[in-house]
Formats: sequence, C-alpha cells, structure tokens
Amino acid sequence: MQISEFIEETSKIEQYFGKELDDYQREIWYNELKDIDLNRYRQIVRQVFRKCKFMPKLADILDINDTLPYTQNINKQRQIVECKKCKGLGVILYTKKIKDGGRDLYYTYAARCECQNGLEFTYDGTKISDTKNRSKFYIKTAAEVGI
Repeated sequence: MQISEFIEETSKIEQYFGKELDDYQREIWYNELKDIDLNRYRQIVRQVFRKCKFMPKLADILDINDTLPYTQNINKQRQIVECKKCKGLGVILYTKKIKDGGRDLYYTYAARCECQNGLEFTYDGTKISDTKNRSKFYIKTAAEVGI
C-alpha cells in the first residue's frame, strides 16, 4: 500500500470519529500497516466503522486484521473460454496411485489448465505480500504435472 492510499483510507477513520492522528502516530501506523494490501485495508476500515465506538488505536486495527476473514469479490462475472483439455472449468482432475506397503491408494488431485479459464485458479503462496499469511503452497499447472 502506498502512503497516499494509506492517508486517503485512514482519513475516513479520522473523519468518522472526528479525531486526527498526529504526524508521529500516522508514521507509526503506516510503518506497521504498509505491507497490507489496499483492498484488505479498506475491509479493515469498514470493520472499524462497525466495531469501534471510539477512535481506534493501532492495536485495534491490527486486532481487526488478525480476526477479519479474507474475502473475495464473488459478484464478478466469469468469462468462459472453450477448451478441450478442461472443458471450460479451468482445472483438470487427475488420479495418482500411491503405494502404501502392500496396497495401492488412489488420490484425486486438481491441476490448473493453461487456458484463460485456468487463470482464475492461479495461486502461489510464496508471493503473498502479507508476510503473516505467506506459505510454500501453490497450484500446479497441467504442464507441471505432465497432463
């Protein structure tokens, strides 16, 4: 999040509660919150309006960030492109046989198709900007799996 975006969103909190952060407080807030995605910070600000009776402290903002679930915009329309591999789903299911002692276990996995439909399922946990939620997990493409 850029400083200008932070100031714009934080000013909404200041206007709502009729109190302003001084320059020192604003600098500390920004240094603590700058790694948060702008859309996430907007969600936090909306939650401040719902939960806080008084001007929140930085600890209140961080607590809301920790407890507020991550949501996605589910209202956007998805454009489906015709694809013979995934049949327009964007993912390809495949079965993998694993030997467990003397028996065979079959697991179903999903891989992301390389077509435009598969772009919706692009996920790489190592590239998440929020360091707290960063992980080593990602969704493999069908080419990586060999299908």
